[in-house]
Amino acid sequence: MKIGFGVMVNDAYRLNTVLKKSDLPGELNYIINPESATKGLNQLLDIMEGSDIAVLTHQDMYYRQGWLGKVKEQIKLLPDSWVVAGIIGKDMEGRMCGRLHDMRIVQHFDSSDIHSFPQPASCFDECVIIVNMKKDFRFDESLAGFDLYGTLCVLQTWEMGGTAWIIDAFAEHYCMRPFSWFPDEDFKRRYKMLYDRFNEKFKKVDSTVFVSKPRFETSAAM
Repeated sequence: MKIGFGVMVNDAYRLNTVLKKSDLPGELNYIINPESATKGLNQLLDIMEGSDIAVLTHQDMYYRQGWLGKVKEQIKLLPDSWVVAGIIGKDMEGRMCGRLHDMRIVQHFDSSDIHSFPQPASCFDECVIIVNMKKDFRFDESLAGFDLYGTLCVLQTWEMGGTAWIIDAFAEHYCMRPFSWFPDEDFKRRYKMLYDRFNEKFKKVDSTVFVSKPRFETSAAM
């Protein structure tokens, strides 16, 4: 199983002191300051063409020794229909799902008391998205900005008749976004765009930003 790693970079110090300290065998591919997340991620996927799996990761993620082996074990459990996977997101009932440590706080997020893995996903946190390169998936570049592509990729997967999954592959997120962050008007407009496009067909356009209390979202406020 040939695996490539790709990251969008806007902070070289963060890249060098977090992600590059991870146990990531092979070459790390990166794009610096892309125009949007979807365009940058598609460039990375093009670069990694020829890999079996592409791991699209944030620059502030840390993967300990053995992480990649765990990913491979979980991937083998997925059906042939799988297109995308993540390690933290929401299940089909809208509950947070996965295992991850947001390093801003002490406790780990671990939903293994209510979930078995792999678990069907309704959306992902964007900190890591794993793509099955055999499915020729690319992000719809009409989504601007750097949020909601963890929702978009699941909706696109369903649209193409594939499946999306949350796998058990614990990692650490040294997130820099403050807890005071809240969705702005641009975020709301982009969510409405996704809602207008997909809701009638799937009745589910979710995001890890939208969580009932207690709120736990590694890219947003708590």
